[in-house]
Amino acid sequence: MGKTFVATAVARGYSRILVVAPAALASMWRGALATTCTSADFVTFERLSRTSEIPTARKNYDLVIIDEAHHARNPATRRYRNLAKVAREARIILLTATPIHNRTGEMLALLSLFLGSRARTLTSDELSRCVVRRERDGLAHDLMIPVVTPVVHREVADDPAIVEELMALPPPIPLRDGGLGGALIGRGLVHQWASSEAALGEAVRRRIAKAAALIASLEAGNYPTARELETWTYCEGALQLGFPELLSSPAGDSRTLLDAVRSHSDALQKFHARHRTERSLDEQRIDILISIRQAHPNAKIVAFAQYAETVSMLFSCLASAGRTAMLTARGGVVAGGRLTRDDVLARFAPLASHAEAPPRAEHIDLLLATDLLSEGVNLQDANVVVHLDVPWTAARLEQRVGRVARMGSIHESVHVHLLRPPASAATLLRSELLVRRKWIKAKQTIGSTGNAPFAFQAEAEKKRSLRESIPAKTERLRGILESWRRALPSSESRDVVAASVRSQRSGFLAAVSVKDEPLVISCISDCVSAELDALIAASVSCEGEEMEADSANYAVAVNQINGWFEHYLASTSAGVSGSRSRAQKRLLTRIESAIQSAPPHVRTRRSRAAARARNVATSAHGAAIEAELEALGHSPLPDDDWLEAVGRLDTAHRSSPGASRPASDLTIHALLLLR
Repeated sequence: MGKTFVATAVARGYSRILVVAPAALASMWRGALATTCTSADFVTFERLSRTSEIPTARKNYDLVIIDEAHHARNPATRRYRNLAKVAREARIILLTATPIHNRTGEMLALLSLFLGSRARTLTSDELSRCVVRRERDGLAHDLMIPVVTPVVHREVADDPAIVEELMALPPPIPLRDGGLGGALIGRGLVHQWASSEAALGEAVRRRIAKAAALIASLEAGNYPTARELETWTYCEGALQLGFPELLSSPAGDSRTLLDAVRSHSDALQKFHARHRTERSLDEQRIDILISIRQAHPNAKIVAFAQYAETVSMLFSCLASAGRTAMLTARGGVVAGGRLTRDDVLARFAPLASHAEAPPRAEHIDLLLATDLLSEGVNLQDANVVVHLDVPWTAARLEQRVGRVARMGSIHESVHVHLLRPPASAATLLRSELLVRRKWIKAKQTIGSTGNAPFAFQAEAEKKRSLRESIPAKTERLRGILESWRRALPSSESRDVVAASVRSQRSGFLAAVSVKDEPLVISCISDCVSAELDALIAASVSCEGEEMEADSANYAVAVNQINGWFEHYLASTSAGVSGSRSRAQKRLLTRIESAIQSAPPHVRTRRSRAAARARNVATSAHGAAIEAELEALGHSPLPDDDWLEAVGRLDTAHRSSPGASRPASDLTIHALLLLR
């Protein structure tokens, strides 16, 4: 829905801008920056993952735009730590339609980049100020965003014996410094079989080759570590490795290890010999794809799979029908040979790619792709999406559909088909239940633009999925307030705009600024609040007819607002307003202790330093600065030196382009009285 251009529009108010995105989106971002005449540096997630020293970290950016931000949802990674350093003193915009893949903690980790550990204690109202998610239903109809029809499920036959054999494989040898158990290996192979027999066959061949390499190493009396195994490259059916004597240090009981790995290898080879020619389920998958193509004769269809072998198998069988292409990490392929990624996209989606329409003989109507195409690519020419397999997360399903059902589409609706895994694989993996639960969790927290990927099994589960998310409530409130907006004559006057409406509940709704931060507050039955549910309740109560404003009611409302503001200042100063991390509470406790223990002749000077330190302790900071505060929280520095060190971390004056002007404490802009 145009997140890229929203970000570039916001960037106009900043001077030092950095864009962080997957490498596959580099050309797209360069084009967007050029189109909008925006000057910005660019760095990829991949680079952040590879290096411990980022040259751009020394540029003190005032805005960092992070596209497909869910790639940085794991705080334990080098990528995340480098990103926190780069964005240390900057404002941050996180762009992603799928911030939650498995659990809500992933989104909280993203928010921690600018909120620190405070993100994990956010109230719902604070979260509503951090997340903006627009639903299609709330937008103008002329934006041409297609409706996504309910998912059509396609069944594939089952072969329970395959699952039983895979789960009965002898356990593989764990790596010396840790590895996966046999059950996880079996489940991984079953997941590949659920995608296609071709994917399973290639996975088994890969494991046989690696087992042979392990056997060679063990026979030489050595056992490789995980890092050493990374030097063994399997490709095109061949395994390239160094001499095991040079790669490994001596193993302990090599005979026991050798017997176990031979047992695993023998079982894999027997399984491969029995099933390498079986293709009955893949033939069904081919027939299903042909039937989908027949059901949508004039449509452009994009079909996604997790595994390149699934895509390759389908392409080899369907290429002869014409107008078919395959796109994987190795590039594109059509019946006539190899093409670049850009050439494939230009032939399949010329409108979305801003390319000239290809000659009729070069048209592509069916694009088979791996999930590398599920992010950052515009495919609005298409109107049919096929899930060739079920990924581990509902977010991946939404990303696939999101390539097609997006702003600028020429279609009124998008049709979605899903090839369900064989029943025995679905029972073992519980993939449908897992994906549905993850979808419900994401929908409850931040909403979802797609339909439920699988049918609900219980009424309680369905009710949970229908709960309104916090961003949805925020958008409902925004929609109400937006409908009230009126253009006023330009004036230098700072008088409050006031009005009154008839209502069954007395109170008011006010637009204010607190230290130049815009805020809406409400009052119902003498209870003043800035909480989201209270604001919605007050807004709904404002639908009565307009009345003449009463000065007495106006004065009462202003007094209530001032009283609320005094309480707000006091609670903020004491560090009890909103959410607080443990580190912030520890800092505030030490600040108060430093003031209380100060001798009378230094108390005034120390109080000034304490005020600045308290401002730091009560402000939201990113992960990088919070790590420094965490270290200071345990620092043995003398109180005066410690307060100065904390105060130096006050970066508020550098994080906003308009922060140099003095901030007023409280300004009332508009007041709507309910009578």
